Amino acid sequence: MGLINLLAPYRVYLMAFAAGLLVFSGWKVRDWQCDAAYAKALEKADKARGKAQVVIDAGAQKYEQERSKADAVTIERSSTIREIYRDLPAPSVDCAAPDGARRVLEDAVSGANAAATGKSGG
Repeated sequence: MGLINLLAPYRVYLMAFAAGLLVFSGWKVRDWQCDAAYAKALEKADKARGKAQVVIDAGAQKYEQERSKADAVTIERSSTIREIYRDLPAPSVDCAAPDGARRVLEDAVSGANAAATGKSGG
């Protein structure tokens, strides 16, 4: 009983300290819970990013394949235009394009229109 009587004047302070310790402990536990939830959210977002990256990589690979095909067509078209104009005489006064050049240009326009609509063209 000696210790209890000795601490009696400080009982209010001890109770306040104990209550503060409980509140602090509760905040700390809540902080740990929030950290765990944040770690789970980061892990979930990383998995979703990985799945999205696979889709993006597939699209990029398809784009590169299509671009290499389009580059080949562009080189062919440029060579064809050079061949047409190399063997022709000087243009006439009315500056009309020769039939071969007009066909190449029309093919280029139809190919560009097809590409703009998402269809394969050529």
